[in-house]
Amino acid sequence: MQLALAFIYIAVIGAVLFCMAALLFRGGKSRSNMTYFICQGTVVLWCSSQILQMMAKTRGELMAAFLIGNIGICFVGSSWFYFSLYYTGKKPEGIRKVMPAALSAFFYLAVLTNELHHLYYTDFSVESVLHGPLFYANVVVTYFLTFAGAVILYRNTGKEQLFAKRLIVASVLVPVALNALYLFGIVRPSFDITPLGFGISIVLIMRATFKYRFMNLKKELAITNEKLLLEQERNRIAQQVHDTAGHTLTMIQSYMKLAEVSAGKEAYDEVKEYLAEARTLTGKGIRELRESINMLRQEAEYELVTQGVMQLANQMKEIPVEVTVRGEDDKRYSHLSKTVYDTVRECMTNTLKYANCTKMDVIIRFQKDQLELVVADDGKGCGEIRDNNGLRGIRERIQRAGGTVSFTSSEGEGFMTRVKLPV
Repeated sequence: MQLALAFIYIAVIGAVLFCMAALLFRGGKSRSNMTYFICQGTVVLWCSSQILQMMAKTRGELMAAFLIGNIGICFVGSSWFYFSLYYTGKKPEGIRKVMPAALSAFFYLAVLTNELHHLYYTDFSVESVLHGPLFYANVVVTYFLTFAGAVILYRNTGKEQLFAKRLIVASVLVPVALNALYLFGIVRPSFDITPLGFGISIVLIMRATFKYRFMNLKKELAITNEKLLLEQERNRIAQQVHDTAGHTLTMIQSYMKLAEVSAGKEAYDEVKEYLAEARTLTGKGIRELRESINMLRQEAEYELVTQGVMQLANQMKEIPVEVTVRGEDDKRYSHLSKTVYDTVRECMTNTLKYANCTKMDVIIRFQKDQLELVVADDGKGCGEIRDNNGLRGIRERIQRAGGTVSFTSSEGEGFMTRVKLPV
């Protein structure tokens, strides 16, 4: 039995070291990576101490094995907690920065000084090791930090890593659950089953790393830089359009004013009519240009879905737009902001072109597993819906986001667009 257990411990250690090397290669030396390495290192120390305990013949050798193992036991919870904060971009501050490490150091100091107080181990010999109140206090703190880190990681990681974060959270909770079952006597095998949990966790971590690109921070940084460059280019284009086309339209409008004033009396009425119409069209062009520039600058800045939709509704001057929000908008839906924004904007454009309506309704439902969007008008509708460029663009956009879209209309009954997007 001991030979089999030793083989399991060695296999787990080898797998952890391989996983650490793979993550170092993929993610570099970031703070989140370093704290995760420390967390994995505590697992290596814990498993190594189990092998040393099986080899120990004297009380001194056993104590050395326990001192090594308790580095892992005392610091695994705090290192995981710090990793969760750094990985999700929440820099530890205040009590969150000091308290976890301080508690881990306190409990390890209790191990080092156990001979003076016997509060961590009430009895320590080759034949018997009995745990004291400080040991169980350490267990409670470790479980708390582990679960807190799992919650932070799960709630603050984006949808693009949904499956990865589920696997990583499971990789932590599985050995914790097995440890609790063994430690509190819920199951009573002849050996500590916690290493089996670590073995399962390594399989989950490797799957998250290689299949779902967990901690591929180099790629994430490249994506962030690409988004920054796109935003900078968008702002540059917006400024250039504002400086050239906007100036040109404004000057044309001024010249038409002068022409209207300078026109001879013979042709005054006819010229005035043409110039007035031209001024109206130019003024509308200037307003549309400004609105387009504002949308170009702002469309990438919305963290919440409703922010972009409300901005579009407020910009619509031709007809009233009523926005109804059901459920609570939060950052879980932020990755859908751009898709919803573009869809509502296209619906408004189509409505102005074809609907001949008196009002629009936009309804957003925030549900647990999906976001539902409904855009409807009370216009003339149509008997047959044809996929023009606008509707085709909406359909393709929603499909890229993994959602579904349907269009409903009939003569005199308006037009409705219904969208469902997975969260």
